[in-house]
Amino acid sequence: MKKIKRILALTIALTMSSGLIGCTNSTKEEKGKKKSDNAESRSDDNSSAEEKPAVAETTGDFDLSDFTSDYDVPEDFSLELEAEKGTLLNEAMFMDKAFAGEFSGDGYVAVYEKGDEVTFDIELPTKGSYNVILRLATDNVNSENLITLDGSAVKKFTSSEPKFAEVTAENVLLDGGSHTLGVRAEKGHIYVDTLKIVPAAAVDITQYEVTATLCNPNASDNAKRLYSFLRATYGKYTISGQYSGDNMGSEAREFIEINKRTGKTPAILGLDVVNLGISTKIDHQAGGGDMVPIQAMDWYNNHNGIVTLCWHWHAPAQYLEANGQPWWRGFYTDSTNFDLGKAMSGEDKEGYDAIVAELDNMAEQLKPLAEADIPILWRPLHEAAGDPKYPNNAWFWWGASGKEPYLELYKLMYDKFVNEYHLDNLIWVWNAQNQSWYPGDEYVDIVGYDCYPAEQDSSSQKYYYDFLKECSPTGSKIIAETENGAMFDPDAAFNEGTRWAYFSTWNGEFAIKNSQLSDQYTTFEMWDKIYSSDRVLTLEELPDLKKWPIELEAYLASK
Repeated sequence: MKKIKRILALTIALTMSSGLIGCTNSTKEEKGKKKSDNAESRSDDNSSAEEKPAVAETTGDFDLSDFTSDYDVPEDFSLELEAEKGTLLNEAMFMDKAFAGEFSGDGYVAVYEKGDEVTFDIELPTKGSYNVILRLATDNVNSENLITLDGSAVKKFTSSEPKFAEVTAENVLLDGGSHTLGVRAEKGHIYVDTLKIVPAAAVDITQYEVTATLCNPNASDNAKRLYSFLRATYGKYTISGQYSGDNMGSEAREFIEINKRTGKTPAILGLDVVNLGISTKIDHQAGGGDMVPIQAMDWYNNHNGIVTLCWHWHAPAQYLEANGQPWWRGFYTDSTNFDLGKAMSGEDKEGYDAIVAELDNMAEQLKPLAEADIPILWRPLHEAAGDPKYPNNAWFWWGASGKEPYLELYKLMYDKFVNEYHLDNLIWVWNAQNQSWYPGDEYVDIVGYDCYPAEQDSSSQKYYYDFLKECSPTGSKIIAETENGAMFDPDAAFNEGTRWAYFSTWNGEFAIKNSQLSDQYTTFEMWDKIYSSDRVLTLEELPDLKKWPIELEAYLASK
């Protein structure tokens, strides 16, 4: 979550009591020791109850064909460009000092400030997937800059080398014919020596083959059906999602305005259980939280939609209002003096007991959804490590004490929710955003990253997608964009293999302004393109999720 951009919406939500809101294993033994490695297989607790009627499973006419980008770029095509021969825009400047190593030609181009750019007039033989190989140096670690085509950003690339070295922007989708290609500064100083454009290799679709079962061996039937659908569509489609800013579900302003503009509806409804916690609902009488289970049930049962839940978890009430901050900022590190490390180690028993009480309370709040078998993409303790590019910047208290306390809390929650409260409808979405904070495949179904690029940056966020690939030691988890500001271009993303399972645009300014759809972060043209794309699934295009086959491969083999 982008700290500054989202605080206003959260502030209004809580003060008005409306409930608005929007990879190594730990070896340290945690409090509330697990009953087993992660979950106990258990016999049917309701074996004496009346058996449920059999479900007539079907995929309907849903297209499960693999998607491949087929372009006919000549194999021997190659275009090489000297940066100093390009057109320099804004403050971009020619340089010939060798402090970054030997350069080719007469010199190179320094692209310093945001918006500085060097451009080239190029001719491409056909529309296709190309690799853009840049030889450059940078003053910054993880410098992020853009490749542009005819003035629009088409690819973000990352570089860190202080000496001239090659950086390849892979699978850039470019139209054939005459164009202006550019390298534009976004964040970090770079020195561009040369560019080379060559055909890209085809995307390997085997990378989208993921774990067949959920981490909870006792997962409910509807959770299994939803996960089976997510597995089946991963790499073929991206499922559209939108967080509701007012817990109004299908009546949320964001959903109304998206439908008004595009004629389509997001398939995933995002809600926040922030006002169901003890610290908010009970200690501070924040209202609106009780609508969350109601809207979740309605979205799944009556609209055939998918629900994702996050939790802006306020620290226990006695630890709030630190540093002169109001209580409603109580999930932020700078607004509470709660120390998770001390609580989990036993040094702060009162704090530990308060955390356990919060978990017990939240499990009870979620229990009606489990009893109704409403499958939930459950995303707890999100953004725990902050931004992986900048160590020790955890902006939420559940990550502020470091990896080990976070892992203990995550596993404690999993143990209580799965083994004690039997919330078997939950699909576990891990979103800590640091590879070394990964709790293990046995606790995770989906890995996610919250992407907040610059305004109107429609690049695929490949850096973060590739980052998530390295979290699971088996590389076998579905990858999702679990929150986003600006939305990515699905054509470019699918062409380069950055095939997020779903996106979930955050509420408020990232979607609407003055109660109307906004183009501040995503242009209106891109809104239209995304919601009309053959690669993006909307609510109207979902099959009957309650009848989707649990064992899809066996079902298809029988037909």
